[in-house]
Amino acid sequence: MRTLIATLIALGALSTSLPALASSDMGCSQVLVPASASYSDCASSAILAPGNDTRVNLAFLMMDAHGGRTPPPARPVEPGQRPTIMVPFGWSDMIGRFATPSGNGAGEPGLWASGEGTVCVSQESGRIAFLEALQAERKLSDEERSRLAATRTGMACPIGEAGTVPAPVDATTEVGRAFADYLRASAAFYAGAYDPETFQRLAGSKQPWVRETARYMTGRTWALRAQSSGFGTYGEIEHDRMDDAALKNAASALNAYLKAYPRGRYAASAYGLLRRVHWLAGDTDALTAAYGWQIDQQDPALRNVHEVDLAQEIDAKLPIDAYLSKDAHPVLVAVDVLRRMRKSGADDAERISRKDIEALRPRFKGRESLHGYLLAAHAHFVDGAPHRVLELIPAETPSRPMDSVAFSRQALRALALDALKDKDARAALMSLFPHATGAFQRQTLELALAMHEERNEGLPRVFAPGSLIVDPGIREQLLIHVASPELLRARADDAKGSKRERALALYVLLYKQLTRGRYADFLKDVKRLPAKIGTEPNAYDKLGDMTAIADFRWQGSSEGYACPPLQQIATTLATDAGNHKARLCLGDFLRLNGYDRAESWSFSVRKEELGGSASQFPGTYLPRQRIYQSIIDDARAADGERAYALYRAVNCYAPAGFNDCGGDDVAIETRKGWFNQLKSRYPASSWAKQLRYYW
Repeated sequence: MRTLIATLIALGALSTSLPALASSDMGCSQVLVPASASYSDCASSAILAPGNDTRVNLAFLMMDAHGGRTPPPARPVEPGQRPTIMVPFGWSDMIGRFATPSGNGAGEPGLWASGEGTVCVSQESGRIAFLEALQAERKLSDEERSRLAATRTGMACPIGEAGTVPAPVDATTEVGRAFADYLRASAAFYAGAYDPETFQRLAGSKQPWVRETARYMTGRTWALRAQSSGFGTYGEIEHDRMDDAALKNAASALNAYLKAYPRGRYAASAYGLLRRVHWLAGDTDALTAAYGWQIDQQDPALRNVHEVDLAQEIDAKLPIDAYLSKDAHPVLVAVDVLRRMRKSGADDAERISRKDIEALRPRFKGRESLHGYLLAAHAHFVDGAPHRVLELIPAETPSRPMDSVAFSRQALRALALDALKDKDARAALMSLFPHATGAFQRQTLELALAMHEERNEGLPRVFAPGSLIVDPGIREQLLIHVASPELLRARADDAKGSKRERALALYVLLYKQLTRGRYADFLKDVKRLPAKIGTEPNAYDKLGDMTAIADFRWQGSSEGYACPPLQQIATTLATDAGNHKARLCLGDFLRLNGYDRAESWSFSVRKEELGGSASQFPGTYLPRQRIYQSIIDDARAADGERAYALYRAVNCYAPAGFNDCGGDDVAIETRKGWFNQLKSRYPASSWAKQLRYYW
């Protein structure tokens, strides 16, 4: 799940989510760091880390075992479109990045959870295979082929009653009758009559396709029969209700099929069915071994399931205790070790120890670099000992694309250098870019390098020509939270910069000038506004696809408390920063244009995150409530000004007692005092007459 990064408005934060996938699940709090020890739904990165979703770590390690996967390019951002920050990411982002048909034996996409365990999953692929087999069989007459094809094409799934789709009655050849008998058996299968004997009788057919398919379907039918009564009312598995005899027969039939057809057309599906049979039987040892075989299998035709789908399946079906069983695959062991490094508050005492990881060394024979990485990860994420990371991971300059272990080792080493404020940290990060071609590797490095620059007086380098930091979401985070007026001005004026970044930089510059008392600067920089911009203010999403620079052409308000245009307000404040009417009108500009509580939402970045260092923009934010308080407390304020200030100060808490104007909350007794002061001192004012409650 991805989250919303802080924005410049209260109720419409700038979303960093909505990636290809994924859905960025709303409600997840994205912490902008390259790798984390704390888990959340959107805490994953390309670095194998405790905070990653275990499925992410598992998928990456399986991709390593299978020779790596080059992900499709990220979906391009349209000109002006609000950018997302891709790292850290959630599991749904991983699915979206690798969205491909999952084999599960039937060629249907994304059916990891049901797959061969459902009836209709093979309806379409089975139809195609049947028609292809008809076309390849030369002993069929054209008439038979046509009738058989028409019958199979018209077969629906599910079928209401067994046998409602009759096989053609006029098949005259032996092969024609074989295909017709297969259709009859298939009709019963799709109708829910799980009778393996109908396929067993066809397993001796002389027709090769019918013979092989019938042998496979025998095992599949036994598996479906076994599970038909093994689930509860809400779909929960109930092992004691499974048909154990049918499960044994299913395993026997599937193993027999694989022995006869080790590279058969249904071999991958048969392996998937066997895993399901082990799961249904509650045979954790067999299931663990099956997943180990799947992880080691180098032939994608036999695997025929994407690592992302397999990671989801393993996570759902393999009990957590199995990950550290004596027969568990080293990849499973590594995933569980990382999980047990997580920072989780009260349970931190239960985190795995360095000694425990050392004891696992024999389990990683041939995978020493992975075991060494686990020790280094423990030093970094658990012990906070970056010097030990450097002892465990020597510097290596990559010469080819890095798998997840190689990338994680060198990226973690660079982070350790950075934690030690080593002068070589920046160079270490930059050296990894040319070969960071795996999923999310580039984005992880950009985030790490951006944080290094932010904290080492290198912010201008982020935006310099040729910068390696090109992710627009990362750049915007720094412009919003950290950038100086000079940098914002330079970005706004850069003709080579994107239209989106230029508009955002100008927007942030003008907004901060107005809310930090830089009125003379505002009057100079407001001239940078383009001649043609939209005039309708957006009160809810200031940093959306069109940044709200039109706000700064506000023409004032003629209803209630009359205010002149914004530039006239700024002109007055530039020469008299304490002018009461101008300050009240600045408050109305903020109120009427949707800036209530802006700072509390948009500048709450934690110091350990990207954008969490001290802002380089001078001045202190002036919340609207403080404007009213200062005028209420100023004896020189005119009656009309103080009355309006009292009215607005009380209304900051309408209607539920929560402060929407920024600044520190005041006690209800203070708000009551404001209310009474307005009613007693200025009873004839329109503001006293309008105000009926205090909150």
